[in-house]
Amino acid sequence: MIRSRTSAVSVFATSSAAAAALVLAAPDASAYVSSVTIATGTSIGGGYGTNCAYTVTVNGSPNEYVWLYDSASATFSPQQFGLGSGGTATSSWTPTSTGTHYVQAWTYNGSQWAVITVGTGINLGSACVVTK
Repeated sequence: MIRSRTSAVSVFATSSAAAAALVLAAPDASAYVSSVTIATGTSIGGGYGTNCAYTVTVNGSPNEYVWLYDSASATFSPQQFGLGSGGTATSSWTPTSTGTHYVQAWTYNGSQWAVITVGTGINLGSACVVTK
């Protein structure tokens, strides 16, 4: 039993300070991927084409480790990487099939994706000719 009003306030203040310290010392639970974008590069005909490489940019929490996945067939270089201290990293994405691709960047804390329509591409080296 608490003997005085001053003791009750002291107990409350101590408990509140301890709870605040635990919250501030907890690991960052907000690590995440905030966006995934894919640059069209130099495409003649517009859009994205098979067998042509495009730059995927992933933004999120600094030093977050990311895996890339495509719902259709494609390659990534690299497919797994850390976002670094600035929270941004890039990879090369080369779709190998036409149609709708869901390009996903995921971590253990969540994911984001970009929805891309890929046409037939003719890779000219410095440019990609894309037909629908």
